[in-house]
Amino acid sequence: MYDYRTYQPKTLSELIDQARRAEAIGFDSVWVMDHVFIQRASGRVQAHDPMVSLAGVVAATSRIAVGSLVLSYAFRHVVQLAREASALADSSSGRFILGLGTGWHRSEFEALGLPFDHRVGRLESALAPLQTLLRGERVSSESRWLRLTDASIAVTSSPPPIWISAEGPRMLALAALSDGWNHAYWGGEDTTRFRTAVVALHDAIDRAVRQRDDVETSASIACVLDGWDEVPGGFREPDIAVGSADDLARTIRDYADAGADHVILSLSPDPYAEVDAGALEKSRAILDIVEKM
Repeated sequence: MYDYRTYQPKTLSELIDQARRAEAIGFDSVWVMDHVFIQRASGRVQAHDPMVSLAGVVAATSRIAVGSLVLSYAFRHVVQLAREASALADSSSGRFILGLGTGWHRSEFEALGLPFDHRVGRLESALAPLQTLLRGERVSSESRWLRLTDASIAVTSSPPPIWISAEGPRMLALAALSDGWNHAYWGGEDTTRFRTAVVALHDAIDRAVRQRDDVETSASIACVLDGWDEVPGGFREPDIAVGSADDLARTIRDYADAGADHVILSLSPDPYAEVDAGALEKSRAILDIVEKM
């Protein structure tokens, strides 16, 4: 499957329009990020709420899958997260994928008064209760990071698949207990790092006594069509795939051959930069070539 990660638009209507166009072009899914803001030397870049954004995308599309890449668990209580995810699973008729991670941008945590330490431990404590809640079952939990007593939510659909963004061993262990895995790294043309992570994921799945096919795999590629003249300053060659539609199609195929069930494209190395209005339309050529390979 070939998937599209939106850049951060100024308005929700722009994001929804991107999703509509991605669906029309032939992408299989569309993904949004989760940041309250990104702090840069030049100032603070604000971001839209991902769950509200995805609700708008669901209402405006009919075929394409929609997902979070990825929600920061630290920003939400597990019960509220389960309620939102279950509602999106229902309203999307099963098109929603719940991508989860720990969060990484320290400035956000400091601004919100949230602890930055033990982020993996907090997600570890929440995954099983979240899965239980999404199945419509009651759950009690007593751990260092989470306390629930006979908690439950309204469930009116099958639970959405949960994908974990991971590269380190503890997060890969969580991915092995989930429905899908996203490599927590935006790669370029070289698939070596992704291949290494796939081997580690398979080891984690084996230790969890599950089948490797139980966990879908995804790679994320930052790509720019045409050439380096289109690349913002400050980005390094190993982290970006740059070239013609044929070049980028070969890169996508390389990731698929390396074990990616899904390849998620960002049409800019900078997720908060304005993307050329024609970039999404140009990507149609990439998909056409990949399908013929």
